[in-house]
Amino acid sequence: MPSPLISVVIPVYNGATTLAGCLEAVLASDYTAHEIVVVDDGSTDDSRAIASQYSVQIVALEQNLGAARAKNQGVSAAKGSIIFFTDADVHIPPQALSYVAEDMADEKVHAVVGLLADSCPYRNFASQFKNLWMHFTYRRQPERVGLFFTSAAAIRREIFVREGGFDPNYAGASITEDIEFGQRLLAKDYWTLMDQRITVEHHKHYTWQQVLCTDLYRARGLLQTWLRNRANKSERAHYASVPWYFGAGVGALGLAIGLGLLALLFGSGTLGVMCGLGVTVALALNVPFLVALARWRGPLFGLQSAGFLLADLFVSGLGILLGGLDFLRGKSY
Repeated sequence: MPSPLISVVIPVYNGATTLAGCLEAVLASDYTAHEIVVVDDGSTDDSRAIASQYSVQIVALEQNLGAARAKNQGVSAAKGSIIFFTDADVHIPPQALSYVAEDMADEKVHAVVGLLADSCPYRNFASQFKNLWMHFTYRRQPERVGLFFTSAAAIRREIFVREGGFDPNYAGASITEDIEFGQRLLAKDYWTLMDQRITVEHHKHYTWQQVLCTDLYRARGLLQTWLRNRANKSERAHYASVPWYFGAGVGALGLAIGLGLLALLFGSGTLGVMCGLGVTVALALNVPFLVALARWRGPLFGLQSAGFLLADLFVSGLGILLGGLDFLRGKSY
């Protein structure tokens, strides 16, 4: 029986600094029955010219449509019975596509996702923190998941088409359209397998401002998705990779901030102590993550992460608040 053709779909928007490395990693695959479809999402840099130097199909979009629609366009141009999504700043290992084909040989499996490696080429704190957060949250997932993490995700083409692909109402950079699609697959009882053998390296440089902005918009998008499904009386399953204790930490920190403001307003030492306890609880809830960081990068990194985590909890809470306000204003995306 011939090997199924796997179409590797790579959306790119102004990714000239990382695209070549991404393509070379795919081309080094030990699974030869594959094609590469690069979707240039209206880039204003040299992304398209770089892609043209490789044996790939280029889908050139004249304007930036956003990650969701770019990926849908890539699938429309693809010929494979299996679609594998990755990003222009991701390096897949040579065995990744072979693992996908092996997993898909089981008819029970409809989709496959991998995870980010704990390694990252950028040594600055923000890049390491964000990469390790993604690694930590995905490595703890069960075998069957309700997410579709498109840094490394595969799906049977007929299922992707049948379910309408990614929601085109999502605009701009990839934030939550893959999360929504994973929830949709779970609600339809499709089997999405987490295969941790498919561990990819993310070559993205973050500043601390970018980490906080990304997490703010992700929290906002997650709440909008949840509210939209509830308002539509959808049977959509809710699934997120974020540990329960991170959400609890957001609540504990929010309560602590409220108590701190009241302490300042009324000059209350008791409320000030309660504020301090709330901050302590927010950190204590996330000890599993902080311990993992200290084990992977050392005690100093763990201590730095504790301080940064408080800022991350704060902006995530702010994102939840913004998502709720947007929804009340009729903005559900």
